[in-house]
Amino acid sequence: MILLSLLIACTGASPDSGVADSSDSVDSVDTGPACTALTTADDWAWKGECPQMTTPCELSVNACAVSITYSSGMDMNMPYSATVSGDTVTFDDNSSVTGCVGTITGPDTIEGTCGSGCTFTLQR
Repeated sequence: MILLSLLIACTGASPDSGVADSSDSVDSVDTGPACTALTTADDWAWKGECPQMTTPCELSVNACAVSITYSSGMDMNMPYSATVSGDTVTFDDNSSVTGCVGTITGPDTIEGTCGSGCTFTLQR
């Protein structure tokens, strides 16, 4: 026992010295699904039942956040922002058009529906 005590004192080791062994676990952070890429561009447009007419817009993508601007001044009550998780795009509510969710089918196309059941395509 004395030899064991001296060996531990000389090496500075302790029963849990921070060195991983089979009983130690490694903490991991769940980052969720990656964001499917969308193209930042000024030539996007909403089409379909929800906007009721082609509505030009500009998309700016920053990581998983999407900003939508309408330089024409006509937004047809469509959303101004969204969040991407995997290939799912959840749009923020805007006026009378609420609950819009879409699926990215390519870097230049999102297809989806809004809470009222109307459909849309947002694409370049």
